[in-house]
Amino acid sequence: MLNKSNILALVGGGTLPKYSENKIIIWDDHQGKIMRQIRFNTNIIKVRIRSDAIIGIFENKIYILNINTLEKIDILDTYMNPHGISSISYNNSNYNELFIAFPYSKSKGKVEIEYYIISKESHKKDEPKIITAHESNIAYIIMNREGTLLVTASDKGTLFRLFNVSTGEMITELRRGKQNAKIDCLAINFNTELIGCTSDKGTVHIFDIHEVNKIFEKEENNKNNDENNKKEKLKPNKALKINERSFAKFKITEEKGILGFSQKNEILIITSDGNFYKTLYDVKNGGNYNKLEKQLIDIDDE
Repeated sequence: MLNKSNILALVGGGTLPKYSENKIIIWDDHQGKIMRQIRFNTNIIKVRIRSDAIIGIFENKIYILNINTLEKIDILDTYMNPHGISSISYNNSNYNELFIAFPYSKSKGKVEIEYYIISKESHKKDEPKIITAHESNIAYIIMNREGTLLVTASDKGTLFRLFNVSTGEMITELRRGKQNAKIDCLAINFNTELIGCTSDKGTVHIFDIHEVNKIFEKEENNKNNDENNKKEKLKPNKALKINERSFAKFKITEEKGILGFSQKNEILIITSDGNFYKTLYDVKNGGNYNKLEKQLIDIDDE
């Protein structure tokens, strides 16, 4: 979905797809009709949309298109990526900045981050940044809205690593558990204060990372100070006090679910069985949760 608008980006899928799996459909839900169709030579795994760009993720390629002209901005090579692992920034209020993170094409366990400034007619691209995140394959990547924080998980699923995108340095590690698990979802809340995860163990973990914001606040202050202060090197790892263990967790009955945070201090989970969970969180009081609400989603088959 394009922000909070009626514009959706769709790709056909499932056993009886309504639309072709090699087309991106731009759908106007208000008018109930297709606005544009973008055709590729191979099937699309995932699609992401912003007010300035459309991103199509393929098994070993990523296409970035200008949403106004549909002209190609860039084509990126990725490591073999059958699940379309990637993440983009969404807060593009400043100069239409776009960060995109994806598995590095030349080696497993590494993440490539590309940076663009996009206008209606043109774009500028910075040098890519390569981050060594894990020894094994990357299983999940998520950035916060601003593209300042990168969180990664490997196919072991026992820990998550947090990186400062601007420096490429690791900030800290968060530990989900000792047993290997398949990570179904990683999510960062609106203010970069919480990280949530779901896995095939049926357990939801919530981590408190509000201290991470101090790094980005310090960097922003350094940008606004004089040249002497700009030369000061940041050492965020020693200054932060982040608990590597989740401060709250709870069980769901299903093995697969996706998680998100609302701006009303709610955690929302939709599962593969069509169930919907909702609970409130309170970081200041130790992450106390009220009773987890569950309801079945009513899906119209027509």
